[in-house]
Amino acid sequence: MSHQTISATTLARNFSEFLNRVRYQGVTLDVTRGSDVIACIAPPSPAGGFPIAQLDHLFASLPLLDAAEAKEFEADVDAALGQLRQEDDAWAS
Repeated sequence: MSHQTISATTLARNFSEFLNRVRYQGVTLDVTRGSDVIACIAPPSPAGGFPIAQLDHLFASLPLLDAAEAKEFEADVDAALGQLRQEDDAWAS
């Protein structure tokens, strides 16, 4: 990734062009006003987390619950659902 310093005036006059540089060339822009850097425009960081395409593989690799654990899990879910409040529908008229 390259770094480029530009004035706020230059950025304002050529905003679309500089956004394209950030997006397609991976350029990071330091925006200056006078001799002070007032902003930095950079490409977003890569998304974190777990790829959804691998979710089935993840679930398949987890250990299975035995019958007693499954019953306890079901009871826990039922208890949690029982504590939820039914909200009034704000869109109902």
